[in-house]
Amino acid sequence: MIESWFFVIAMIAVLLIPGPTNALLASAAHQQGIVKTAYAVPAEWLGYIYGISLWAIFIHLGEPIWPALIPILHTISAMYVIWLAFNLWKSSHLERHSQQHISIKPRQIFFASLKNPKALLFAAGIFPPETWESLYNTVHVFILFSLILLPVAFFWMCFGRALLAGNVRGVRAEHLYKGSALLLVVCMLPVIFRFF
Repeated sequence: MIESWFFVIAMIAVLLIPGPTNALLASAAHQQGIVKTAYAVPAEWLGYIYGISLWAIFIHLGEPIWPALIPILHTISAMYVIWLAFNLWKSSHLERHSQQHISIKPRQIFFASLKNPKALLFAAGIFPPETWESLYNTVHVFILFSLILLPVAFFWMCFGRALLAGNVRGVRAEHLYKGSALLLVVCMLPVIFRFF
């Protein structure tokens, strides 16, 4: 069984920080409404499940050949996610992203989740190593992941819609990415300590 549940905090932090999937959900909610966008949440979930599983298989096959693979992948994906959080969620970038994706379909959200660097971050460092030792652990962790993903997706639909509509007062873009980076760093500390 999984010994430490600190990974749940890191999972919440990584899902909450801005990224390509969250930007698509925000844009879709702004353009099509929250109810219509809610039908795309299963596509996001499925994209993450496939992405995390593919990375887990790659790591499982590659780690015996190259033992330093997991720390390298974890570091690269964490740096990329932080870079995305700082670059994608500037006000002008978010508005441009929303204008480029006029009619967002669940298929786009599926592929954005599948290619999202957060999937690598989950597989390489956030999910505990015990996740892949038994089917019970894998199902258990994916159920926890699903229970966290659903409210986070609805948060980004509501907040992103309000942000794009200009209804959020007192929150500037710089506050959003500074807060995101701080949240990520604080919540990733247990995962970082596990490596050392």
